[in-house]
Amino acid sequence: MKYNGVTIIGIGSALPERVVTNAEIAAKVNTSDEWIFNKLGIKERRVASDIETPSVLGYKAALNALKDANISKEDLDLIIVATSSPEQISPSTACTIHNKLTIEKNIPAFDINAVCSGFVYAMSVAAPLINSGTYKNILIIATEAYSKVTNWDDQHCVFFGDGAGAVVLSSSKEGYLVTKLEANGKETGMTGFNLSLNKPFVMKGKQVWEQATKVLPQSIKDILAESELQIEDIKMLVPHQPSINILKEVANEVGMPMERVKTVMDRYANIAGASIPIALDEAIKKGEIVLGDKIILTAIGSGWTWGSILLYYKK
Repeated sequence: MKYNGVTIIGIGSALPERVVTNAEIAAKVNTSDEWIFNKLGIKERRVASDIETPSVLGYKAALNALKDANISKEDLDLIIVATSSPEQISPSTACTIHNKLTIEKNIPAFDINAVCSGFVYAMSVAAPLINSGTYKNILIIATEAYSKVTNWDDQHCVFFGDGAGAVVLSSSKEGYLVTKLEANGKETGMTGFNLSLNKPFVMKGKQVWEQATKVLPQSIKDILAESELQIEDIKMLVPHQPSINILKEVANEVGMPMERVKTVMDRYANIAGASIPIALDEAIKKGEIVLGDKIILTAIGSGWTWGSILLYYKK
């Protein structure tokens, strides 16, 4: 679905201070720096302290996005938080961040959980609200702290890092979004964690590979076809960061050179729903993406959920 008159006017991120290297993990579990880097593309990740909760990280990312947008917190009309690792189920992380921002207005705030596809889902929910004129400025935050549900004595601990990214989505004269969301709940037991059973996160890499390399290329091709564009028209692909080898396969399937695929997993690992806004923030701040570019965001999360967004980045 295409939504005209919608764009990102501000972006920011926040990362924990602590860095955990592959070597540090390999000293405790049966793995190696070489294996992790060759299979996943990860060298290190950020791990949150006890006080760096998802709401704290999300709040800091929000402040950076508001500063970049050059608007007041009182200009916001809605807050959407995408998280699958909140410090609490109730109240919502969005309301907690609303409180931390000390916004005087009684604007709506809510969480969504589409796991690693969370940011793509949140953007897709927000875009029609801007397009219709219902709201002008929507703060979208993706924040994760999977270290809190990770068994650090198990090999699965190599996958994830913590962090948050945020954007201010607003009205635009020329910018637009094209969105495509999908889900298939038949394999809900493949990856994830169960709070009621107090089980840590489990990643089944083979199943993630099979699903991601099947659905993400098709999602990208579908959104290009709907937009009547070719892959050559896209400046950069900014994907969720499940593994470098998955991204290489997806890029090959759609004909996108890897030098135009934004990756940050070497330093931050897989930050679930926050991977895309963190990568996008870096790409914009480094000038790898500039106004007038067309970019594609794409992600897959356990469930399965997946989707893509084509963004014409024009204010």
